[in-house]
Amino acid sequence: MPHKILLLTLLLFFLSACGGTPIDPDTPPEIVYGEDVCFRCGMIISDERFAAALVVEKAANDYEQFVFDDAGEMFAYAAEDADRSRIVRWFVHDYNSREWIDATTAWFVIADSLHTPMGFGVAACAEEAQAQALAEEWQGRVVPFADAAAQLSDAGGEADHGHQ
Repeated sequence: MPHKILLLTLLLFFLSACGGTPIDPDTPPEIVYGEDVCFRCGMIISDERFAAALVVEKAANDYEQFVFDDAGEMFAYAAEDADRSRIVRWFVHDYNSREWIDATTAWFVIADSLHTPMGFGVAACAEEAQAQALAEEWQGRVVPFADAAAQLSDAGGEADHGHQ
């Protein structure tokens, strides 16, 4: 009898492990740089300054994280998604600290002289003053989330990154 209980316990353990850990929509993903790939283009994510992520609700309280090598890829993907309302969180890295921040409160620098992994020329900052300093350095402009989303989703096929 103890063997049956042990086998049943092990079986339940393995079955629960197969389901994976539920995703907390408020927690940004952990990216393994140099190994994980961009959800949109399949390129290896190697520069955390430009990495971005979306949390999407697949079903009620069932979430999935999509990671991107360039914030521009995130915005372009969101524009292509037929059911954009499924997106519950947007994350980007602060260019200076390299920490995950909420993209909806970030300030974005868009500059032709900024070389990003997929050529969108966009970096995010947690503070507007930091973004202004980078914009001056790169001869770019500072925009809030909504403007960045609109401008970069429109440029989805125009950036020099091979998705044309």
